[in-house]
Amino acid sequence: MRKHPLIAFFVLAYLLTWWIYPLLKFSPLLGIFGLFGPALAAIVVAAWTEGKAGVKALLSRVVRWRVGIPWYVIALGLPTVLSLATAALAYLIGESGFIRVGALAPIELALFVLVVGEELGWRGYALPRLLEKRSPLVASLILGVLWGVWHLPTFLVPGTPQYGLPLTAFVLLTIEYSILMTWVFLHSVGSVLVATLFHGAINLSQGIFLGGLDGAFRYWLLTIVYGVAAVIVAIALARRTSAQEAAGRRSQVPNSTTS
Repeated sequence: MRKHPLIAFFVLAYLLTWWIYPLLKFSPLLGIFGLFGPALAAIVVAAWTEGKAGVKALLSRVVRWRVGIPWYVIALGLPTVLSLATAALAYLIGESGFIRVGALAPIELALFVLVVGEELGWRGYALPRLLEKRSPLVASLILGVLWGVWHLPTFLVPGTPQYGLPLTAFVLLTIEYSILMTWVFLHSVGSVLVATLFHGAINLSQGIFLGGLDGAFRYWLLTIVYGVAAVIVAIALARRTSAQEAAGRRSQVPNSTTS
């Protein structure tokens, strides 16, 4: 764990979540406990490798709220706009009657807050460490794949909301989500609070505006809309990395002026 803390985190995040899925046949609500697998994994690895200081630094990201109002607006508004764009695309294709304003289940509202259990792990622990040796785009791609595959049992266990849906489309979506969330993360001083709002807004807006669409059809439409947004942000992240690398090279050039 000390030699490979990031690998240890992902292994623990999977183990601390996947054990619950055989019990979902008794009640799908038990899946809520699985949401906290990544958070528990992050706390365990941080405590083991960095002690109390590491855990304190990790948890401090949850209450990191001084990030500027525009990033709150983006965290809540961008997923809403993209869900509306997906709804518009579905309508143009010929689908209708899928908007569920006012018909959200209490569990969907609760999940808006409870996704902090995921984000403390994904954006609170994993992303900062991926960014230490990798570009924001590469870090986003790695995290997006591992985040998506973490949901694998929900596609295999009967009775879960994602059972039988296309995992490929979902993993593409989590990659696209990850790119957008890395962009927000970098501009919100690594705030898990803002990441949680973004993640919650994704779930809630899709429940409101796309809840009546066939699951597989919804996923593929979302990959198109979020894919466009992710490509735009990926270009911005690549330019940011190039600018930082250029600045680093200039700072390493010795001063050639003579006295």
